[in-house]
Amino acid sequence: MTATEKYLEMNNQFCRLRDAIYNPNVVEADEDEQVQKSVEMALGILCQYLDYYKDLNKVKSREKKQ
Repeated sequence: MTATEKYLEMNNQFCRLRDAIYNPNVVEADEDEQVQKSVEMALGILCQYLDYYKDLNKVKSREKKQ
């Protein structure tokens, strides 16, 4: 597995987690606002890590259009 493949897999899983958390088609109890903010902060940290990993490993996630 290359660093690019690993990054793409991590990014895809991150997107799936984010989408699952914010799925609007679920009837559920309201969450405490403080917990919601903690979840948003945690997602932000994960997103920052993905950016860091991408930069550190010089990952190109999109093909350059010529």
